[in-house]
Amino acid sequence: MKITHATVLYFTGTNTTKRYAETFAEALPYETEIQPIRLDNPITKHFASNELLVLAGPVFGGYLPPFVWEQLETVSGNNSPAVLLAVYGARDYDNTLLEMETNLAAKGFVSIGAAALVARHSIATYIATDRPNEQDLEEISAFAKIIAARLTDMPSIEAAPKFNFKGVLDGKRPHNPAPEVNEKCTECGICAMECPVGAIPEEAPNTTDSETCIACLRCVEMCPFEARCTPEAVLEKAKGFLSKTANPEKPNEFF
Repeated sequence: MKITHATVLYFTGTNTTKRYAETFAEALPYETEIQPIRLDNPITKHFASNELLVLAGPVFGGYLPPFVWEQLETVSGNNSPAVLLAVYGARDYDNTLLEMETNLAAKGFVSIGAAALVARHSIATYIATDRPNEQDLEEISAFAKIIAARLTDMPSIEAAPKFNFKGVLDGKRPHNPAPEVNEKCTECGICAMECPVGAIPEEAPNTTDSETCIACLRCVEMCPFEARCTPEAVLEKAKGFLSKTANPEKPNEFF
């Protein structure tokens, strides 16, 4: 297949997905655009059959955040090739690749490659602290070249590889409460500007709309004053669970 253009769409909370997505994009041999999935960046695009979609997102409780799919409502394909990048915090990517493949197929895309990528855990940030590291980024860069070669070798989209991703799409999604704000807050507004889902009002950045917040923790990541934090009860629960299930040395998986 001859690919004329690639578009990389990514959702990121704590910047680890962004690093993987940007590195992958830089290694593709096509004219490539990269766009964040944010409320203030509406994306409307119909992909031709010779255009590549790369979708990258973090694993939240076994799935991509529903917000991602809401923002992709006006994205569609025409038997267009797609690559799936699921980024997770060293525990498990669970159902995410299966969800991505299934939902994109319904929108007119054919998955031709995928990766499950390990990154620093967004809640328990002491887990896999250095990931993605240099080796991780070298691996995702090499994978982009493998994908390009795979597409070149495919005579048509009908020759796409068949995958058998693990998981069950039962729709059970845990929802963590919004981050808390402490006395260090100066109401500088950085969190409101950075929030990808519009859950922090610009006029009152020391508050959070808990109905809109998806607990992506971008505000925690970006606050220069450490004025936002994960609720202690959530952190303690995560510590207990992850101490038995997370492995910061987990290898990335490529399909």
